[in-house]
Amino acid sequence: MKTKSKAKLIANFDLKIGDDVASLSATVPDQKVTACELIPVYQLLANDIVSHSIVQSAKAGKNISCKAGCSACCTQAVPVSELEALHLAKVVNRMPEHRQKRIRQRFADSQAAIAAAGLTQPMQEIAKLDKKSRNALGVKYYSLKLDCPFLEDKRCSIYSDRPLECREFVVTSDPKHCVELNPQEMTHLDSKLRLTPVLRTQSQDLFGEKSSGWMLLVNCLDWAKTNKTRLKKKPGIFWLQDLIELATNRIG
Repeated sequence: MKTKSKAKLIANFDLKIGDDVASLSATVPDQKVTACELIPVYQLLANDIVSHSIVQSAKAGKNISCKAGCSACCTQAVPVSELEALHLAKVVNRMPEHRQKRIRQRFADSQAAIAAAGLTQPMQEIAKLDKKSRNALGVKYYSLKLDCPFLEDKRCSIYSDRPLECREFVVTSDPKHCVELNPQEMTHLDSKLRLTPVLRTQSQDLFGEKSSGWMLLVNCLDWAKTNKTRLKKKPGIFWLQDLIELATNRIG
């Protein structure tokens, strides 16, 4: 069922999450837009899915340990889809000039530290590596102790615009294992549906055969600046339906 409201469409739909079916809704532009303009919609949808999973986890006796002020995961290598990279670049461009300058300098400082460690090329090509090599590179990145450029006073300064990976990276184990980056002891929220890999697939479909679908957040501003791909425009509801179809096929 769809109802119109001021150039917006409210889409109501059921989404299978594990053994449960969640009744969800999303408000999308009632006009032709690029998929990048649907990122805020995807973010809210990811929030709803994670919230549903948290409730189910609590019923199973597993409560999440992530709390405000805990920023251990904010020094890890954060992957973002190409669509999210464009969105984050827009977020930065909308900031007041003095804040933009501060954020861009943090990106530059992080890239300088990565270069000093001889990791620039591997980090740029991380999406092409196998899982074992990616994990090993992630450990090297973590050893540099580089805060996310958006981290301020141990809190995310763009919390409402944070990447899907950040929304879906939820743990039920002791936070000390995150600080120590001890994957053997870390236990994650048992979410039966994650939108992060789904959005990577949608990105890859849009950016062509040379696309890997994602990159590290620390490289997103440079990538967005040099990206020349003209994204096609389609009705907002189309992009939402495409994402849901990709998600359904992934878990089907």
